[in-house]
Order: sequence, then C-alpha cells, then structure tokens
Amino acid sequence: MTENLGHAASLKSRSMAALGWSAIDVAGRQGIQFVVTLVLARLLSPAEFGIIGMLSLFIALAGSFVDSGFGSALIQRKQITEADKSSVFYFNAAVGVLMALALFAAAPWISEFYREPILAPLTRWMALNLFINSLGVVQMALLTRSLNFRTSCKAGILASILSGAVAVWMAWRGYGVWSLVAQTLISNAIFTGLIWSWCPWKPILQFRAESLRSLFGFGSRLLASGLLNTFFDRIQLTVIGKAFSAVELGYYTRAFSTQQFPVGLLSAVVNRVTFPVFSQASHDTAMLRRGVQRALVSLMIPTLPMMLGLAVVARPFVLVMFGAKWLPCVPYLQILSITGALWPIHIVNLNVITAIGRSDLFLRLEVVKKVLVALGILCTFRISVLAMVWAVLVVNVVCVVVNSYYTKSLIGYGFLNQLVDLAPFAAISVFTSALAWAAGIPFSHFPPLQLFTSVMVGIATYAAICHLLRLEAYRITLTAVIGVLSSAGRTEVSPCTCTPRPL
Repeated sequence: MTENLGHAASLKSRSMAALGWSAIDVAGRQGIQFVVTLVLARLLSPAEFGIIGMLSLFIALAGSFVDSGFGSALIQRKQITEADKSSVFYFNAAVGVLMALALFAAAPWISEFYREPILAPLTRWMALNLFINSLGVVQMALLTRSLNFRTSCKAGILASILSGAVAVWMAWRGYGVWSLVAQTLISNAIFTGLIWSWCPWKPILQFRAESLRSLFGFGSRLLASGLLNTFFDRIQLTVIGKAFSAVELGYYTRAFSTQQFPVGLLSAVVNRVTFPVFSQASHDTAMLRRGVQRALVSLMIPTLPMMLGLAVVARPFVLVMFGAKWLPCVPYLQILSITGALWPIHIVNLNVITAIGRSDLFLRLEVVKKVLVALGILCTFRISVLAMVWAVLVVNVVCVVVNSYYTKSLIGYGFLNQLVDLAPFAAISVFTSALAWAAGIPFSHFPPLQLFTSVMVGIATYAAICHLLRLEAYRITLTAVIGVLSSAGRTEVSPCTCTPRPL
C-alpha cells in the first residue's frame, strides 16, 4: 500500500513538472507560429495558403507511415531494450526514405489531379520533411516516455523562431508560397538536429526483427488508426481543393488553423503528458479513473469558454488579426470553434484506450467514426463548403459519445459521468459567451475595441461566476496551473530518464 502511494505521489510530481514544460513548449511554439502566421497572412494571398493545403492529405498520410506506430509502442511498453530502440530507429529511417521517394514520384500526378502545375516542385521539396522527421521519432518517444519536455521545448522554440524569420523575409521579398515550404523544411531540420544533439541516446549498430515484431502488435493498430484518422481529417481539404478552388481552400485552412491554435495548444499539452502518465497508472484502475476525470475537467474548464468565445468574436478577430481580405473565413471559424470545444474529450478518452494497451479497441472506434465522417462528406460536398463544415460539427458531437463507450467499460467513467462533471462549466460558458457578444455590439464600428471589450467581459464574467459558485474543480484547476508552472521552474526531468533532479 505504501509503495502504491509512493508511486502515485512520484508520478503526480513528475507529471506536474512535465505538464509545465509541455505547456511552455506548445505555447511557445504555437505562439511564435501564430505571430508568424499573422504576418504571412498580410503578405500572402488566400490562394497561396490553399495551395499548401492541397498537399496536406498526401504529406500527412506519408508521415503516418514514417512513425508506423512504433513511437507510441516505445512509450507504452513497460520495459524496452537498446535493441528495441535501435531497431525502431533504423526501420523508421528506411520508411522515411521510401515515403519521400514515393511522394517525389507522385508529384506529377498530384499536380495533374488539382490542375496546379506549381504543386509538382512543391511536393518534391515537401517530401524531404518525411526523411528529416523520421530521424527524430525514437528520440522524441524516449523524451516523452520519461516526461522530459524541457529538451523538446528548447529545440521547438528555437526552430520556430528561426524558420518563422526566414519565412517572413521570403514572403516580404516576393517568394510567395515558397516561403511556406521553406518554413516547414527549416523548422523540421533545426528541431531534429537539436533533438539529436541534446538527447543522450544514439542508435547502436544493432537491428533485430524480433524487436519490431514484438512492438508491431500494438503499433500496427495505431498505424492503421492513424492512417484512418489522417485520411478522414484531411480528405475535406482535398475535396474543397478539388471541387471548389485554392482560394476557398485558403479561407477554410485559415479558419481551421485559427481554431487549432487554442484547442491544439491545450490538447497537445495534455495529450503529450496524459498518454505516458496514463500508461504508468494503467495497472491501477481507481488511480487511472481519478487521473482521467481530473485531466478531462481541467482541460475543459479553459477550453469551453475559450472556444465558444472565439465563435462569438470571430468577425472582429479576423478583421483585427488577418485583415478584411480574410472575412469569408468567419462562418467557417465560428462553426469550427464549437467543434474544437469538443476535441479535448476525444483526446482524453482515446488516451485511456491506448494507455491500457488496447489498440485493437482504438482501431475499432476509428473505423466507426470514419464511416460517420465519410457519410457527412458524401451528403454535403455537392452543396457548399459551409455545409461540409456543419457536417463536421454534427459528426464530432456523435463521436463524443462513441469515444467514451470503451472508457466506461474499461474504467467505469462513461459519457454520462463525463457530462455531469462538465455540465456546470458548459452552462457558464454559454452564458459568458452570450454576454461577451452583447458587450461588443456597441463598438462594432471599431473592431479592435469590440474585440477587446468582448474578450475582457468574457474572461471576467467566467472567472467571477466560477468563484462565486465556489466550484471545486475550478479552484483545483487554478491551483494546479500555478503548481504546474512553479514545478516546471523548480524541476528538470533528466534526459531520457524518469528521475527528476533539482536545478
């Protein structure tokens, strides 16, 4: 009993420090990327962003093969050997080369498919990312396994600053869409190089097929799930680019990337920490359930008001941040923001399944959900882009119930339990968003003031109501955030280990 309590306390301490560094990492990288995007949105046209969006499906599918699910398998497994790590490294590097060559060869076909000649050279340059990224999969898995996000934080922020500066300079000098290609290549190259330099693990000259086979059972199902998820997440971009235009796709990608900034920030932070933490707690159902409940509520407390708030201030936000030429993306952003409010629920529920090692159930869920996505696209793609975006929202609402199905059977924390825990904050978020929208109406003639007023009223109202109602989960989350940030400052998780050491 004492040993279990000690393990739980140690895990909590390390997860708090890891959460802090993960927050700094993701917030730093996405914050820099967001600032760079604001500048690029002023310098480039919607069509140029749409051109890159056309490649999204092909790049993402090839990227899923590069990892092959082995990175997650290394994180999930309790014990791994040097042979396991090196075998996965060489396998990933080989797949990275093959996928880069395959995409290089497919470039003319992709260009012909969209009837955009510039896509052929763009595809070939973007293919280099696949090999570059393959060289860092194992290092990142080991850092994640040991809850060491400080190293990736420093590498990611430095890579984002340097690549963003180059992209802005190129866009200013008139290089157009090539500035976006250069940004991606430079960022990945710098990040992978720094991870290689700073992570003490290096591959040895050893390759064992037995290691790959032992990891393949878990990893193969995640690979299949990842391919399904990637295909259906990106197929909408492909359909818009093919059925409509690069300009329309540019508007959609701008709305989507804007929605992804807040929700992706919060989800990425918690996702990177909860999977390894849930994996280490998977032997104790009661401890795992408590961890899942706390993670879900803590994540949704800021996500719900943030995403609903973004939906009501979408128009002044786009005008202030991107300029009037991007106004057609406002309806997409409003609907996608509501969709994004649900995303953390998906993340937490799916991490329960993978942490327990049931990648077979994960794959089964993905198949069911992707059938629903396919039906939504088939029913709406001939109508309009807006109809497709509405279909995404409807499917996501249904998938919330689907994703929580196995969470109930595995740890006894299903959809209804989650709904009860989140209901107070959902109600407060709806009320707060409505009040924020109304507060901004008198200043609609001056978008900066309208945006500022709505945001300030929304934040103040949400915090005041939660405080007045003395909601325990809000207090715990606020205390945890302060503790997370202070833990990040006090504790460093030593590279590729699980032992914290004082600075």
